[in-house]
Amino acid sequence: MLKEVASVPDFVDLEKQIVDYWAKINAPQKLKELRANAPEKVYYDGPITANNMPHYGHVVAWTLKDIIPRYWSMNGFFVSRNMGWDCQGIPVEYEVEKQLGFKNKKDVEIYGVEKFNQLCRESVLKYKNAMYDYEAKVGRWFDEGDMYFTMDSSFIESIWWSLKELYTKGLLYEGYKVVAYSTRAGTTLSTHEVSEGGYKDVEDPFITVKFELVKEPGTFVLAWTTTPWTIPGNLLLAVGKNIEYCKVALEGFKYILAKERLAEVFKGKDYKLEGNLSSKDLEGLEYRPIFDYYREKTQEGCFKIVIASHANTEEGTGVVHLAPYGAEDFEVFQDLGIKMFDYLDDTATFTSEIPQYQGLFYKDANSKIINDLEAKNALFATGKIVHRMPICWRTGTPLIFKPIKSWYVAVTKIKQRMMEENQKVHWVPEHLKDGYSGGWIENAKDWALSRSRYWGTPLPVWINDKTGQKVFIGSFAELKQLSGMELSDPHKPFVDQITWEDKVNGGTFKRVADVIDVWYDSGSVPFAKLHYPFKNKELFAKKFPAEYIAEGLDQVHLWFYVMHVLGVALFDRIPYKNVVTNGMMLSKVGEKLSKSKKNYPPLDDVLDKFGADILRFFILQSPLVKGESARFYDEALGDVKKEFFLTLWNCLKYFNIYANLCSYQPKDLQEPSNLENNLDIWIVSRLKETILEVRENLDKYYIMEATRALKPLVIDLSTWYIRRSRDRLKNGDVNALAVLHYVLSNVSLLLAPFTPFIAEEMYEVLGLREARGLDSVHFDLYPVAKELMPQEKRNLDKMKITRSVVSLALSIRTVKGIKVRQPLSAIYLAGVKLDSLYKDLVIDEANIKNVEDGFEESKLLTDLNFAFMEDKGIKVYLDTSITDELRIEGTARELVRAIQDLRKEKGLTVNQKVSITYPNTPENLLAVEKMGEEIKQKVGATHLLAGDNLDLV
Repeated sequence: MLKEVASVPDFVDLEKQIVDYWAKINAPQKLKELRANAPEKVYYDGPITANNMPHYGHVVAWTLKDIIPRYWSMNGFFVSRNMGWDCQGIPVEYEVEKQLGFKNKKDVEIYGVEKFNQLCRESVLKYKNAMYDYEAKVGRWFDEGDMYFTMDSSFIESIWWSLKELYTKGLLYEGYKVVAYSTRAGTTLSTHEVSEGGYKDVEDPFITVKFELVKEPGTFVLAWTTTPWTIPGNLLLAVGKNIEYCKVALEGFKYILAKERLAEVFKGKDYKLEGNLSSKDLEGLEYRPIFDYYREKTQEGCFKIVIASHANTEEGTGVVHLAPYGAEDFEVFQDLGIKMFDYLDDTATFTSEIPQYQGLFYKDANSKIINDLEAKNALFATGKIVHRMPICWRTGTPLIFKPIKSWYVAVTKIKQRMMEENQKVHWVPEHLKDGYSGGWIENAKDWALSRSRYWGTPLPVWINDKTGQKVFIGSFAELKQLSGMELSDPHKPFVDQITWEDKVNGGTFKRVADVIDVWYDSGSVPFAKLHYPFKNKELFAKKFPAEYIAEGLDQVHLWFYVMHVLGVALFDRIPYKNVVTNGMMLSKVGEKLSKSKKNYPPLDDVLDKFGADILRFFILQSPLVKGESARFYDEALGDVKKEFFLTLWNCLKYFNIYANLCSYQPKDLQEPSNLENNLDIWIVSRLKETILEVRENLDKYYIMEATRALKPLVIDLSTWYIRRSRDRLKNGDVNALAVLHYVLSNVSLLLAPFTPFIAEEMYEVLGLREARGLDSVHFDLYPVAKELMPQEKRNLDKMKITRSVVSLALSIRTVKGIKVRQPLSAIYLAGVKLDSLYKDLVIDEANIKNVEDGFEESKLLTDLNFAFMEDKGIKVYLDTSITDELRIEGTARELVRAIQDLRKEKGLTVNQKVSITYPNTPENLLAVEKMGEEIKQKVGATHLLAGDNLDLV
């Protein structure tokens, strides 16, 4: 006897039982042993930072990381379910700083780097067990023996090796450039980090400043800026090569600006146009510096007008003021050989270099500078502007651009190879290849690697404090050989204590203070998690590149990108073959999920209400798995539960009831042979069709399409096959039971990667653990199917036509207000012909007495008893007239339905016989008189007694 199926499933409790069962049999390890000698498929797990509780973003990513490895395992491959932890960098440091109430990184140094880093180490693992629990809860399997932590010494040593390799190849250099800078974190950021932070609207002051020409006193060049704090560092003014300028007179003074901007800048003023000027006319003209701090730079060619490509007329005056805090400005200074300076410290506070504003945060200095400009008669106009500003990806504060000495990965040297390698990758969605990813690579800049922080992978560069000689260290052994000192911990402050004397040239080698961009850690996963090249060289060769990776869309410019850079730079190939990106969950009204807005149901509530399978199925059948957004809310999960899971459960329950009643004992997963029943042949063909569709899409990583192929099969099984086969199943027809068991068994296997819990329960209920000799559905093999034969395709097409005819007939009934249980005399078909077997299906499903397909349409079109509908060339004419005989039969069917509902309400089993009272209306009395025996047979009644109400006697 098969395990009984509950009438009303508790999916949440069921999943808890299955999690316990998997733990009891140690399922992930057992599967690993079963596939130990099989060919391997490799995926990389993007490391997560476990310094907060899991959220929906984690669940989406975990689901994508789980489905493909499960699919591979069920196709006979060995899959190591690795899991990674991103342990270092600004995300971790910032969370610890918030806990300690720190305002900037100076507080870290006061507190003590060693103590601070220890707190960072502890915080990373704070939620590790919570992550484990949630991953198990949502059905993701992982191998505890194949985890990596980016803070581990072995991981860091591999990174040191890679950095030295880049340096040796000429792909790592030290440079001085203007780069994005987080004033709160106190460090530089890379272009991919800037893209992660995005932009937001920020209100800033704008000013139009008057720069007086040296040789034309009283004539001023007008320059516009939204960064008043950069004016003390002004060195040049820039005009555009192809921009027309003009000189105007106003109140005794003359002003120069772009002619295109004249109307806007001088709006409401009584000015006089004195003439036009070209950029060549202005080039080389000298002006008086407003502040005297860098007046000596006149000797370097400063305080004059130059032509620059970034001057434009989109806003402002068409004249740009150049200072050391703009990347494009910096390029102009480099071309002209002008040396740079920086009067802001690492918190973006003015230093003693500008004593007038010393100690002021750069934004706080704006108002004072504006007042001073006005006092100097150098301010033409001021106001407020809301503009888009880049935001720090972790602290949420606006970024500035600042001249910084940093180590750079020379991405521009290898980006052509990166673009070539990118063409080998299968991206989902496809447009990412040449758009989001390819376009990013094409415009890639050199990667600013240095970070002036504390908890991160130390930059392994030691510099002689006397000679300036640099030594790049590529291993701990190399460091020990040079210093004679054992490295107990590669993190700050311990690594900084390793020094050595230069006995030949004098001086002491000391490590540079910086750590590196945390994204370099993530990008090193393919080799560093294996401690390559110090260990596992052969293993790395087998596991590189990965067959599959999956993360959120934002990782295209982050983890995917940095892995790509390092893969090409170190190994001359991209480290992955197939990429699936997921989009963002939105609220019911299309907003980003927000804790403050409380516009989404908490994760725990959803898992406790619906369970993981329903959430997984919702995710996998949505555009989320194609890099698009999807709206998420309780009702959507309720629809998934009702339309798919409860339908599937009812199919399982139906089989279970009649298999046990008939003592049917399934043997194995053999396809039933010599099928004669049309429905049996059809449902087996539908199963094959679905297997082929699911496999084809999963093989291409089209997960949404694969998931969406499952529901129609289950609906067909329930609403067509089982409903049409009820009598056969009730009577213990072995062929019908065998076919239903075969289809449900394959559905269990098909679902296993998608919804692992219900698949496991089905596998047990269907007796497959015993029959197959396997403890889990996930140890079994995925269904396969041969290409459909022409006859099978024809049968499927005929059934589609049949169902279309039925659908049209039912639609006509709805329009005319005729219930399905009311028989009608005839249906006439045009545009299609059906065999007798399919006509019988139409007769039963549409509750029609006869199907005709040879007639004159023109006659029916004028007959008021006939209603017409058409779809895709199929024309249906339904005779809607109801005779007395048909009306009696309709009443009998209504009575049967009411009694069946009563039996269900009273909890009666299928084989319980009872006596029934029914309302003694004239219609019911007539129906029982004419069709009483048939009614009793259908409802399992011994007697039908007229009474006041419908009830059991």
